[in-house]
Amino acid sequence: MTSQYNQSGDATWGDHLPEVLLNRATCLLWDFDGPLCRLFARHPARDIAVTLCDLLVDLGLPAQAVRWSETRDPHRILRSADLLGVFPLLERRMAEEEIEAASKAEPTFGAAKFAELMHRSGRLLAITTNNAPEAVDSYLKAHGLKDLFGPRIFGRRTDDPRWMKPHPDCLDRAVKELGVTRDRCLMIGDSVMDAQAADEAGIPFLGYARNEERSRRLRDGAPAPHGVIGMGPLIQAARNVTALPGPPPGPGS
Repeated sequence: MTSQYNQSGDATWGDHLPEVLLNRATCLLWDFDGPLCRLFARHPARDIAVTLCDLLVDLGLPAQAVRWSETRDPHRILRSADLLGVFPLLERRMAEEEIEAASKAEPTFGAAKFAELMHRSGRLLAITTNNAPEAVDSYLKAHGLKDLFGPRIFGRRTDDPRWMKPHPDCLDRAVKELGVTRDRCLMIGDSVMDAQAADEAGIPFLGYARNEERSRRLRDGAPAPHGVIGMGPLIQAARNVTALPGPPPGPGS
């Protein structure tokens, strides 16, 4: 499957243009790290993984710290079946680190504009993420996006890592709490796990990638038949979507 580029260098892939997918949706379910921002751009995930390994040593689990000492992904440590007994402590430290990362996160170019346009068109916007909801909330407030997304943040649970994507739990919670139908939702995500979770939840998926390499990785590894490289195609499509009747959703909707 090839990508079709526009003059800005952004691109789309798949049989349906983004405008078609957006017009079908009444609710957009965003992943956080990637589509909305680069969460760990200035507070690297690798450093957080080291912090979690240090915590494992403090908890009397040096062998586990050695096992995970080379990982660059702290979420892999959280997911470990061998660490379920200390997950609440690891999760709390991870949340603290994500809140710190959110204070330095790099906004995804064009994401705020796309969110604003879709909000104006009457679409409900929500976040469905493996990150701590407190980190998401702090980012939305700092970047003037809270009124667009309101309290609709469905993040990582604190009781069990097995609910994290690719499990569809955060999507299922969003659908239930928001009272929307799955076929009128659209998830926008940038990872294989996002696509797998959407597929499991029965929710249409639109892949987002910031470059060709990441789009290839997503297309090769996941059920992601439609997607975009860069926010340009989404902004262009959002300008052409049909507005839903009634005023835009309020923060508490």
